[in-house]
Amino acid sequence: MSENLSRLDRLRIVREWQAYQLGRTDRTIAELEAREAAAARTRHVLPPPAPAWKLSMLRTGTGTHADAVHVGDCGMSGRRTQPMTREQALRALTADGITACPFCRPDRDLGVL
Repeated sequence: MSENLSRLDRLRIVREWQAYQLGRTDRTIAELEAREAAAARTRHVLPPPAPAWKLSMLRTGTGTHADAVHVGDCGMSGRRTQPMTREQALRALTADGITACPFCRPDRDLGVL
């Protein structure tokens, strides 16, 4: 059957096939670009990592006071906490006299016993 087609007709068929393949390639590229853009947005939306140490705050009638130092993932710290650096946690446990949480024992992890 292809013997009956002229060279021009065969080239038009090849061109149609190539246009079809180019369209598929363009759609695949657009799909992959959309996935990468969504992944990039997700990377920017992720919450920051939990602090390594935190200070739980206790509300009293006279204001808010520091209650205890906790390890960052301690479930006993409550909702009112402030993130702390290692140096701040060490200072709070030693110089400031704030107690260590008896459940997560940040004093043990910080080397203050």
